[in-house]
Amino acid sequence: MGVEGVMVSYNYSEDGELANILTVSASGIKFSKRWVLTHGSILSPLKQANVIKYARGKPILNEEFYDNLPEIYVTCEKTKSKFPNVYEKVEKISRERSLDNEVDFEHSSYQVRVLTGRICHVWQCPVLDRCVDDILYSWTIGHRDGDVEKQTQLGKALLSVFVLVDLESDNRSLKTLRPLSELLDMVEAPPDRGTSIQVHSTPFGCEVFLNAVTRGSVCGVVGKRPSLLLTDAATALGSEGGPVFTEGPTARLVGAVVCSVSWWRGEWVGLTLAAPLRAVLAAKLRVPPPSPPRAPPDPHYVGILDAIDRSTLLVRCGSAWGAGVYLGRGHVLTCAHVVKHHASYKVSLYCQKVKETAIVRYKTKDDKAYDLALLFTNPDYWTHLTPAVFAEKPAQKGESVLAAGYPYFNENNLEDLKPTVTSGHINNVSPSMIQTSCCVQSGFSGGPIFRITKELKVEVLATIVSNAKTETGASYPYINMAVPTRAFIRLVQHFILDRDVKKLSAIENNKEMIQSQWRLLPYRSKI
Repeated sequence: MGVEGVMVSYNYSEDGELANILTVSASGIKFSKRWVLTHGSILSPLKQANVIKYARGKPILNEEFYDNLPEIYVTCEKTKSKFPNVYEKVEKISRERSLDNEVDFEHSSYQVRVLTGRICHVWQCPVLDRCVDDILYSWTIGHRDGDVEKQTQLGKALLSVFVLVDLESDNRSLKTLRPLSELLDMVEAPPDRGTSIQVHSTPFGCEVFLNAVTRGSVCGVVGKRPSLLLTDAATALGSEGGPVFTEGPTARLVGAVVCSVSWWRGEWVGLTLAAPLRAVLAAKLRVPPPSPPRAPPDPHYVGILDAIDRSTLLVRCGSAWGAGVYLGRGHVLTCAHVVKHHASYKVSLYCQKVKETAIVRYKTKDDKAYDLALLFTNPDYWTHLTPAVFAEKPAQKGESVLAAGYPYFNENNLEDLKPTVTSGHINNVSPSMIQTSCCVQSGFSGGPIFRITKELKVEVLATIVSNAKTETGASYPYINMAVPTRAFIRLVQHFILDRDVKKLSAIENNKEMIQSQWRLLPYRSKI
């Protein structure tokens, strides 16, 4: 394919003194031997970043802009020559006689090469720029330290910016559309929600992490074109610009990381934001995105997502919202804190293009285990939904699971509403609490933890309640707690049959051991 992940860096001195030179780095995509595509975040310390910030999508063709940009270093894995020359042979023999022979110093992790190049083109993608304005307007982009407001404005301005580096020429009069057209031919259509992907990146700009591979799945697709992919493949600062590939033996390039660290409503999002390169390059070249025939998705995985979509609802009550699980006969299970103010505000349910109101049949007392609520809505409006199936076997530590919820949605476009699905595993389990590593943020409260059986059936293991938070206010979306369904589901099912509210009161387990387990303060953050 001719595409590989690389590290892109340059030397930078804020005060102009050589003694204070810093190295600024990001990840990148090397293609066609000569070109490297990276992300605009690498320009953030430079004064040219403000030029981009105020350009607002206009092409930057100013020669002075490019003349003052630093020389770029591209670090990539060293490939063995098909025809080793005398210099390489001498180098190898020298290493072998002076180093420990028990170590394989020919391994690729010890062999890197550094190429030099110049930035030949910088542009802002209008598809991503609209996404920033319409959807990410309330997000904090980048690290949380320092002047957050100033940092966020620059971060948002650079999120939709891409940088093309030429490794062979300083002549910027070259037609930059040709290499971008070549890259477009190498890029596959953006993957669907639920597709397994892998990210190649160099976190923190450290050569030790060169081209590290992280795996995950596409949790959400933003925009109809689309304009942004959300994935739970874990990345860190410095991963911006790294290539995103489909999983499997015939991995194909589908995107590039544009944001590894972001915050929303004071919570770390935890998901990686990636740009679908086909949409980005097609917008730059002003051509319609090519759409070659795509292999049909695996029907088994389509069936899994369909089962999740048809049983997971969005629950809203005033300014609070979360998720709910459809139980059948108009009953929906969610968290008590999601509908805490149901006496003052109506409770609304959204799923599969239907919006209806609901009443609260039962709610546990505030700050008491298990923080559950049972809602009722007219079942005639929800005949297209599928009642959730609950697991009979208890959760096992280490088993793989999925989480579903509604952390992000467009107020003006609830027609295409679908739950965000993240993957992880069971960290810890007890009869009254399950901890998972799924990425969970605000909007997941009341949502299900799913088990996929060997027969590819979807079963609900638990109901999500909270994630972890420290005394300083930092939230950790990959550490979260859920109530095992085995702790309460029989009581709920009996209530649905005979409407005896007294049976539901037994959910409020007053045993001190369980109550203390769920207090978790100050390490609990209701979501």
